[in-house]
Amino acid sequence: MNIVIAGAGKVGYFLAQELMVDNEVTIIDSKDVAIQNIEETLDVLCIHGDVEDPYTYRNIQKDIDLFVAVTDTDEVNLLSCLIIDNIVNVKEKIVRLKNNFFINDNIKKKLGISTMITPALNVAENFNYLVDFPHVNNVKIFDYTKALLLSIRAHEKFEPVMISTFISKFDNKIIIAGIERGNKFSIPGEFDMILPNDLIYFLTFPGVVNEIRENICNKLDKQAIKNCIIYGANQLGIEISKVLAKKGLNIKLIDKNIENCQHANTILKNSVEVVKSNYDLDAVVENSTNDINVFIAATTDDEFNIIKCIEAKQKGIEKVIGIYNNKQYAILMRKLEIEVIRGEKMNAYYTILEKINATSNIIQKAFCGGDGTVCLRRIFPDSKLINTKPPISAKANDKGRFYIIRDKKFYLYIDIEKIEEEDIIVAFMQKKDTSLVANWLKLQSSE
Repeated sequence: MNIVIAGAGKVGYFLAQELMVDNEVTIIDSKDVAIQNIEETLDVLCIHGDVEDPYTYRNIQKDIDLFVAVTDTDEVNLLSCLIIDNIVNVKEKIVRLKNNFFINDNIKKKLGISTMITPALNVAENFNYLVDFPHVNNVKIFDYTKALLLSIRAHEKFEPVMISTFISKFDNKIIIAGIERGNKFSIPGEFDMILPNDLIYFLTFPGVVNEIRENICNKLDKQAIKNCIIYGANQLGIEISKVLAKKGLNIKLIDKNIENCQHANTILKNSVEVVKSNYDLDAVVENSTNDINVFIAATTDDEFNIIKCIEAKQKGIEKVIGIYNNKQYAILMRKLEIEVIRGEKMNAYYTILEKINATSNIIQKAFCGGDGTVCLRRIFPDSKLINTKPPISAKANDKGRFYIIRDKKFYLYIDIEKIEEEDIIVAFMQKKDTSLVANWLKLQSSE
């Protein structure tokens, strides 16, 4: 594809790095340092100029398959979509937005935008499950099914067990999609083992999550989550506060910037206690009238978030969550047994890639910091695959794990006799094998 990216910050850089392998990529930015960094490290065409200035696009003469606007300013992203349309034909446009005001179908239609990405809202959605499943590290949802992909850490005294033995307790209601052990992620087979301190990725339905907890976690009756501290009164901190406030939590949102605090207080309308502080956790804990159950470091500084999460763990706070915007810091956080959730930049990066890789009936998502990939392929009523069972290529079968979701249960793909209407084919694979395995699914969709 011919792809143009407006904005060479972290998101633009990572997108260009990922997409340049199989595509013709052009990236535009006005910052000298950003453009120089990309020219020195990536094999893409760089244009130095303002993305809201039509003159910047003068050398773009070919039709564009995909235009991605990911600068830090909503108005600039939207204006760039309007400008590019007057220069060349654009098949698809993806725009990152921060302000909820612009999430509007009329704006989307008038500017011919295919997809609007709202990272702060997307990240905050993860916290809907915090109260219901306090033992869960992270949750991913899908359009085609109510099944959740979630991670739970086995406690330090967990008795090792073979995966086939463990899942036999659940009557086809769970899949173990991946295991992270130390710094290594793997897609396990049925004869592999679950060991203490493993971070285990499950695909299951909400009604089964607490049953998994009883078999994995040490504390079966964890203290109910009631009181939460959030560091960072930025847009993400505000959106997380909204979600948790609706869940009935007592929230203290803290920022050292008085303007951020004033803005947060205006938006949240006193539903959350907003405090101007220098992030002194000792003072915050001492001044809290209730025990703190949850600590969330949601600033834009990953290193700061890690330090404060370590302090929170030392204070004995039961659930500690760190937001990250750099993939390398996610690895460090998990190694320190800090629960990790993507920040706005990483959410934008992965969400855009998922949109690019998706088709009309295939969903593709990354998990475990991008080390793993899950693909779902839904069987619609008009599918030619109904009553058939396409053979999996030997290479794909060797690299991925294939299942069928049917009637809220999971079956090994090799065990079913034929595909039925509304079945969902699910495949799990490591990142390096994504193209091989995902291409088999996409091949089946060209019916």
